[in-house]
Amino acid sequence: MTDKSSFNGNNLRIARLMSGISLNELGERVATTRQYIHQLETTNKIPTDELLDALAYELNVDPRFFSIKLGNQVQEEECHFRKLKATLVSSRRECAAHATALNKLIEALEEYLELPDVNFPQLNISSLADAEAASIECRKHWKLGDGPIKNMIRVVETAGAIVSTFGNISEKIDALSLNRNRPIIILNMTKNAPRIRMDISHEILHIVGHNGIETGDLETEAQANHFASHFLLPQAALMREYTSRSTTRIDWNRIYSIKTKWGISAKAIVYRLNQYSLISPSQYRTANIHLSKTGQTKEERFDDVISKDLPELLPTSLELLLKTYGRNFGGLLSELGIKAGFLIRLTQTENSLLPILDELNLPENITSFSAYKHTRSLA
Repeated sequence: MTDKSSFNGNNLRIARLMSGISLNELGERVATTRQYIHQLETTNKIPTDELLDALAYELNVDPRFFSIKLGNQVQEEECHFRKLKATLVSSRRECAAHATALNKLIEALEEYLELPDVNFPQLNISSLADAEAASIECRKHWKLGDGPIKNMIRVVETAGAIVSTFGNISEKIDALSLNRNRPIIILNMTKNAPRIRMDISHEILHIVGHNGIETGDLETEAQANHFASHFLLPQAALMREYTSRSTTRIDWNRIYSIKTKWGISAKAIVYRLNQYSLISPSQYRTANIHLSKTGQTKEERFDDVISKDLPELLPTSLELLLKTYGRNFGGLLSELGIKAGFLIRLTQTENSLLPILDELNLPENITSFSAYKHTRSLA
């Protein structure tokens, strides 16, 4: 039986936000009011046993989840958000809750598996020049050479970061990173491959150069963007590959060739060509107008030629525990006080874990997450 005296309303809030359920919706599901749910989350009120069980059922956790110590909650200012000003407060709160739960999972997972050592250099970044120098240093540190990087997710996972995805939190959030004991990068996988690669590179700079600094302002974002572009496509390579010296015409064939080889957007390439005076200001303006008029401001030609890499370290780790130890992941679910559906939503591992759970002939209430997610998407 759960000791209700140790009920922590903040755990309820995190589980609710993680599940994407509003105060109103949760109140309706458990036959109470929005106001009372809010009081449970923010005051010392304690639910009845009956309500506690109902809340746990709706949020896919054990009742004792609400008493487990989740450690230091991830604060919004700890997270390096892309497009901070454009991100809704509610979405930032969901992301912080997601990061808190994911960080707790990773801490627990380290007790079960030996994950790669964290190997991110720590650099002082205060200017664009520092950011560009950092892009060279990181390539050297990780022995990437000066050629195209085939798989960006594998680069950061090999360096010890955990990469996961948002799910349906917000399309306005490109990515975020958190740098505690083990860096976490959370991506919006609805984006095309070049944008995802840029997002990962962007978050690398926050991890190696903005630790302890609240980001999201123009200066830190400009530094991260500058790093990302140069990390993916070093200056020497760009100058070597764009051979046209015409002052009137843009060599689009060459630009798209560079794009598909280096996995970076045409828009970013054009920006860099102008930055290093490889095209004129007039050509730069003309190129941007062309991209806009041809509908290439967000989705460009040949985006689909560049492969979209997927997280490997976290899904593989969970698959290993599930295949080796069975439905409770070797005790991981019990330790965290969560159900398989909660774990799957948190880690966005539906495609990899559900087939294995089905093979283990688990009860239907565990595999109903897929139907639940489909219903939510239609709402």
